[in-house]
Amino acid sequence: MRKLVVLSFLLMSLSACAVVSSQYSLGARAEMNQQYEDAIAYYEKATLEDPRDAVYRAALQRAKIRASLSYIRTARALAEQGKKEEALAVYAKAQSYNPRDPAIAREARLLTVPQDKAAEAKPERIEFPIKLKVKDEPLQLKFPVETSIRSIFLALGKAAGISVIFDENFRDVPYATDLSNMTFEQALRSICTASKNFSRIIDERTVLVIPDNAMKRMQYEVNCIRTFYLANVAAKDVQGNLSSMLRSTIRVPNIIIDANLNSLTIRSTPQEIELVEKLLRVWDKPKGEVVIDMEIMEVSRLKERQLGISFDNNQIGLQYGNTTSSSTTSSAGWHALDSLDFSKAANFTISLPTSYLDLLESDADTKIIAQPRLPGVSDEEMRHLVGQKIPIPQTSFYSIAAGGVSQQPVTSFTQQDVGIEIKIKPTIHREREVTLALEIKVTSLGGTGYADIPIINTREIKNTIRLRDGETSLLAGLLKDEERRTIKGIPGLKDIPLLGRLFSAEDTTIEQSDVILTITPYIIRTVPVTAEDAKPLWVDVDTSASEAGVPVLLEDDLMSRQINPGAIERSLQARNQPGAGGSNAVQLLPANFEVPVGREVRVSVNLRSDQEIGNMSLNISYNAQQLNLKDVLEGGLIRQLGEQPAFLKNIDNNGGICTIGFSNPQVGKGLRGGGTIATLVFEAKSAGEGMVSVTNISAMGANGLPVTLTPGQSRIVVR
Repeated sequence: MRKLVVLSFLLMSLSACAVVSSQYSLGARAEMNQQYEDAIAYYEKATLEDPRDAVYRAALQRAKIRASLSYIRTARALAEQGKKEEALAVYAKAQSYNPRDPAIAREARLLTVPQDKAAEAKPERIEFPIKLKVKDEPLQLKFPVETSIRSIFLALGKAAGISVIFDENFRDVPYATDLSNMTFEQALRSICTASKNFSRIIDERTVLVIPDNAMKRMQYEVNCIRTFYLANVAAKDVQGNLSSMLRSTIRVPNIIIDANLNSLTIRSTPQEIELVEKLLRVWDKPKGEVVIDMEIMEVSRLKERQLGISFDNNQIGLQYGNTTSSSTTSSAGWHALDSLDFSKAANFTISLPTSYLDLLESDADTKIIAQPRLPGVSDEEMRHLVGQKIPIPQTSFYSIAAGGVSQQPVTSFTQQDVGIEIKIKPTIHREREVTLALEIKVTSLGGTGYADIPIINTREIKNTIRLRDGETSLLAGLLKDEERRTIKGIPGLKDIPLLGRLFSAEDTTIEQSDVILTITPYIIRTVPVTAEDAKPLWVDVDTSASEAGVPVLLEDDLMSRQINPGAIERSLQARNQPGAGGSNAVQLLPANFEVPVGREVRVSVNLRSDQEIGNMSLNISYNAQQLNLKDVLEGGLIRQLGEQPAFLKNIDNNGGICTIGFSNPQVGKGLRGGGTIATLVFEAKSAGEGMVSVTNISAMGANGLPVTLTPGQSRIVVR
């Protein structure tokens, strides 16, 4: 029998040791003190004692990861101080604890291998698929006196072995220039820019020269299509930004998104495609990553003491009743008059409260410790909840029948979270600092109240702080010290000194609690912004003036050109003629109108000019959320150009812009006077007030000189 008892005791001891290992307890204590080396050693011993325990293995892995992050922070600090050898040794130790993280090796490699700027991936220029076969030697052409621009183009082509052809609307003007020591491409671009023309390669030996206006650009300009696959930003989020950045006076880019592949497909000119590539390289960056270490400690103590004489009820009752004769006494309290006798004490009964002695004292301590480790990305909310759900009854009253009184009780239960709830939204700054929007709630059961409904204690912190990488912030002082004392007893008697204790009972409750919170952010990865991303992006450098929307000539060697005073004087006289400005305008009629939602409205675009206009283009801007442009109808003034006039229209309801243009096929002639060039057919989408405006007018007279036109606008109210 004795052997059986000893064996049972040994089995109980072994089972108790198997519940919680002493090595595991020592490891947990060392981990809380951030002594990760000791914690790893203790956890390894606990794992060797019981290799099948998943708790020990998880604790060991957690301690190794924390040790790795601690060494990474130390290595970064050493690298900033210029101690590369010591930093590499610490990086190697960090990688030994977390060999599955390749970012550690990459970060350490940056200290040994300098970045090769030449090896950085740079966007390649999009080249035209057809290459001109020209002579390699530079040109030696000079035209010191004004010569026909057509002759200059032909001479240039002959010198380079290229055939130069011209559009039917090409206008020949006198021009003087010096093309010495230029390549064919440089000379061609210079002459086209100065004469407001542009060129297109037809084949390896042929170049077409075309007047530079909106309609000709849309007719001859070469576009390309390219698809960009995004990795970090949503395609739908950058579509609107790209449309705003690429929109010009004569062109609206075509952008199609694929939400499944998160890609953008763009059709535009090669220059704009290159610009899109540069913009997406700057925008498509991964968000920063951060790990937040927290320690939440709540210590509470509740002491209760009940001492004294308590009574089961606080009432004394006296009742008259004839206990000898049940025939004359009614259970309902009715008595016969002939049997009433108030002189006998036996006819009365009295009820007195029952008293009992309270001798109860309780002392309860509660300690809540949590060490959550929350990884997340910048500007995204993290939520951590550990606890349990407590059912809370709620009673509502309903009527049994329709129209009746609400008297039928219906009890339902709602689940209340009790535990530790953490909500954090980090924002990583380039200065390696983190802004934390905190919302921490610690709840616990505080007993029961009326009808045994649970009482829930709540501690809540809501704050925004900014910390450096690895800096610890301590939030404390949420101390609560509450003492309640209640005395119940017989009035008058309970107030007698000393003897009053015999006729009263005292209930004393002392409640103390304190919450301490420490929070430490560790930046794992910041937004990879390079020096190339900070450089400005030059726009419209390689485009002509009319394409870029700039009403000036762009010439590389303007100072070396010979100026013809006669041509300048004739141009100034033409601009100072009556009607060259002021009375020339593009108006929108009606100027003010109201329309209900869903109705169609038409706005006329009227031209008034005292000069002949050979070609013109303009933009109509409107509120795309308020109006939808269904169509642009050709006006009566355009029909004066012939049976098949060159009329341009391009509608973009996403951006709220429409491009309108026309060109006279007969060189040297144009439109003069007043009339309607187009009719805008709008549909009212939503209520509000907005403006329809004319912008970016580009008009050329029949004589080849620009014509100034005053833009108009129209006010629209949608009811």
